[in-house]
Order: sequence, then C-alpha cells, then structure tokens
Amino acid sequence: MFYRDLFAFDADIQVAHLDSAAGSVSVERLALATDLTAGSLTFVKNAKFLKTLDESLGTAPQPQAGAVFDRKLWEGLTPEVQLSFQKRLGVIATGTNVPLSMTRLSRPLFVQKFGELQSTVDGRQLGTTEIHPSALIAQGVFIGEHVKIGAGVIIHPGVTIAPRVEIGENTTIYANVAIYSFTNIGKNVRVHANTTLGSDGFGYVFDKGVHHKIWHTGGVVIHDDVEIGANCSVDMGTFTPTIIGTGTRIDNQVQIAHNAKIGRGCILCGQSGLAGSAVLEDYVVLGGRAAIGPDAHIGKGTQVAGAAMVNEGAVWPAGSVLGGHPARDLKEWMRTFAWVRKNALKS
Repeated sequence: MFYRDLFAFDADIQVAHLDSAAGSVSVERLALATDLTAGSLTFVKNAKFLKTLDESLGTAPQPQAGAVFDRKLWEGLTPEVQLSFQKRLGVIATGTNVPLSMTRLSRPLFVQKFGELQSTVDGRQLGTTEIHPSALIAQGVFIGEHVKIGAGVIIHPGVTIAPRVEIGENTTIYANVAIYSFTNIGKNVRVHANTTLGSDGFGYVFDKGVHHKIWHTGGVVIHDDVEIGANCSVDMGTFTPTIIGTGTRIDNQVQIAHNAKIGRGCILCGQSGLAGSAVLEDYVVLGGRAAIGPDAHIGKGTQVAGAAMVNEGAVWPAGSVLGGHPARDLKEWMRTFAWVRKNALKS
C-alpha cells in the first residue's frame, strides 16, 4: 500500500509533506530511525527520537521513506529545521499520540506481510518447499509454504514450521518446537524440545483503559552454532529482527524478548531473561534467573550473577562483574549486603 493508504487507518494522522516520488512508493514496513530505507516509516515521539533521526538522515537522506512526528514537537520546530527534514525525507506526517498511531499503522502492515501466507496446508503438498534430500523429517511435522531446509537437517516429531522459515545445514530441531514465520536459523544449530521461536513480542500501548497491540513483523535471526535449551521463548522483533549471535549457548526456560540483540559466544543460564531491545555484546554470561531490563546494554565479557537485575536503560562497560538489585559492581554489592547484615544484627 502507499503512504496515503496506510495513513487512512489512523484518522489522527495529518500529512505535512509528501514528495511525489515517495507518494508512489509502496510502504513495506515500520522501522527504527537508524534503519530507514525506501518504503519504510518511523516514529518520532520526543526530542530524543528527533535527534536520532536527524543524525541518521545527516549521513543518509531517505527521500522515499517517511516519519510520523508528534504534532506539538513538529510545530515547535523552526521553519528552517522543518525544511531540513523535508529535504531529507519524502513523507512527513504528524499525530497527537504517536505511540497509539504506531499500533494503528502496524496492523495493516502486519496483515500485508502475514495475511496471505498459507498456514494450514503443508508446503510439501503445495510444492513450494525447498528441502535438501539428505534432511531427515520425522512423521507429524508441519512445514509451511516457501520453507527452506538445508542439508543434514534433522526435524523431530511434532515440530511446526510456519511459512517463510529458513533452516541451515546440519541443524537439529527437537520435538514440539514451534517456529514462526520469518525466522532464519543458521548452520549447526540445536533447538531443544518445546521451545518457541518468533512468537509475537510483548508490546502494547495503554490508552483510555485499553492495551493496544503493536503488531510485530521483525522476525528472528539465529546465527550458526547456537544451542537453545528446552522450553525457551524467543520473540520476533517489532520492526527489526531479534538476533542471537554465533556460538551462543542458551539454557532451559530462558526468555528473549523482541528486538533483543545477543552477541557471539554468550552464555544464558536457566530462567534468565532479556526484556525488549536489551543488548548483550560478545561473551556475556548471565547466571540463573538474571534479568536484563528494557534497552539495557551489557558490554563485552561482562558477567551477571544469578538473580541479579539490571535496570532499564542501564549501560555497563566491557568486563564488568555485576550482582544484586539493582545490579552494580559485584564487590560493591557484597560489601553493601555485609554492612546491612552486620548493622541489622546490632539492632
């Protein structure tokens, strides 16, 4: 659909600028400000997002992409700043409640991407799958249309593979795993029983007593040589993929939320969890039941003790050793705990 067609799903949207070249471009997806391409749309709800968009467009103008600005924010910009954005974006719209507009506009794009997928007839019957002759597929496996399965793959009974999934060579998928559409699994991966890959992220906007759903379309990317334990959940990204890096090892009952980015060689012990948009750089270790809050960024080689809780938006440098709640340097936390215990005993 075109930009004007998409905006028709939200009566609050007003178009402030529509370049003729962009107006004829089909809108394919919602995007982060740092990930705009032709036919994508981002959202600017405050000064922080405005700065990010300005910096991104400074090096890469996107004349066939669009943005929805908070109306007061847009009207508060000087004419010079407005013109600057109009020169670098093909489409500019405004709304009074940008988060709510995101929920309204995400649904038609979700339907556009997922609505025509055939999810009830096996792709082998439709003749649309690509399965290498050496792959071993057990009885009782559903394989959706346009699925690609590489050489040496083993699929155990009860697995459900939705349309548009790719599985690399020598990967093993154990019993009753559910793999949602637009999940891409690399080579030599092992996914254990009852794990779910690519389910909807937990994203809602609360307005006037209702939790409005943000419809996720970002998918999941699992790189080579990853092992994921039993009963884990890896949510699809909102606009961009949730990513698990090469060589990472994930224990049982681990939750990885939408947009999370996990680097190479990480270790996630049982019942640990990442909230939305959390980032683990390479070789991070999470102890059992460790929790990483939304938008937190954990530097390379950091170790997070079991049951520690890293707060939302926290940034920790490479090589940190963390513990406690809120998580802080482990030695500091242990000294604090010892002081509290000592003084509690005195009283």
